[in-house]
Amino acid sequence: MRRLSVILFSGLLLVASCRNEGEKGKDTMEEPAISPNQADTTQEQSNVPAPPPASGEGAYKYPDIEGKSWVLSKYTYEGRQERPVGKSAISIQVNGNQLSGTGGCNRLNGQIFLGENGTVDISNISKTREICAGLMIQETRVVELLEGAESFKVNLVFLELSGPGGQLTFRNDLK
Repeated sequence: MRRLSVILFSGLLLVASCRNEGEKGKDTMEEPAISPNQADTTQEQSNVPAPPPASGEGAYKYPDIEGKSWVLSKYTYEGRQERPVGKSAISIQVNGNQLSGTGGCNRLNGQIFLGENGTVDISNISKTREICAGLMIQETRVVELLEGAESFKVNLVFLELSGPGGQLTFRNDLK
């Protein structure tokens, strides 16, 4: 009886595997031709990201900003101009749509979107949870100004981020 059960089970497995082989053949058949209009919609629905466009400027879309370390030299908050305090520099780096840096105490990470027309959108800033005496108010203000920034200006040495709450001026020492 046991032998008969093993033979029946083996037979069922053989039938199932033959059925799967037949279905695999269907997957390898040629697909029908796609019209140009259909090709556009098919590409949009694909989960495969499109390759980045070729650029003559190198790897960065904004080479004047990306890939550099920007150190805060001054900021304006609620109409008052301030100089950064503390031993640790407040700095940011931009790589693609990622913003990282330090607020003078905590590490910062977020998203940044730079517009061709000088607009900027900084969001989703997260930071570590260190507490540094005398620096927390400044760091909170810097993060608030980063998230409120609406425009940017840049040259070889300075990056200015401005919004309704104030302005941040960063310096790149070209090291």
